[in-house]
Amino acid sequence: MKRKLMIIFSFCLLCFLFVFSTNCFADRWLDSVISFDRPEGSSSEGGPASNALGANNSTYVSIDIPETLILAFTDNEVIDGTGNDLYIYEVDNGDSWIDVWASADNISYTNLGQIKINYGFDLSAYGLTTVQYLKFVGVDNGGGSAGFDLDAVEALHSRDIGTGLPEPASLLLLGFGLMGLAGARRKIKK
Repeated sequence: MKRKLMIIFSFCLLCFLFVFSTNCFADRWLDSVISFDRPEGSSSEGGPASNALGANNSTYVSIDIPETLILAFTDNEVIDGTGNDLYIYEVDNGDSWIDVWASADNISYTNLGQIKINYGFDLSAYGLTTVQYLKFVGVDNGGGSAGFDLDAVEALHSRDIGTGLPEPASLLLLGFGLMGLAGARRKIKK
């Protein structure tokens, strides 16, 4: 009876840990707003900077001159792969220009150039191997909503920089492993 209960308990625990851990893997979309320098008098069209996070869904933030927006991948980083590695989605497709900068450390940035439409970047063309931060600097105020209408940024090639399993779950697994070893040792001694 005890053995049957232990098997059922172990199975339930493994199912719980699997479900819990699958929610911890990185996705391919930008996750975090680091800063948004929106000086007084600049446009506030398109909504908050957080509208540019997650998958492209037609919610956007307008970035006009002289605004600067810094966004980050927090659970993954863009890596250099075959072809384009990074794709930027713009809602109105061509109203305004934006200056795009990329960084691995949020200190040293490389200019990727100016765009005004949906655009893909190949990191190797800029001498980059990884990118975790993107800086967008407004260049003009054109279009129906003043500025570049940033919808989303997608990592076409990325790697997870998280742990995969959250810390409490890994500690729980370690604890059960140690309990199993202790139980096996007791059984051997008998």
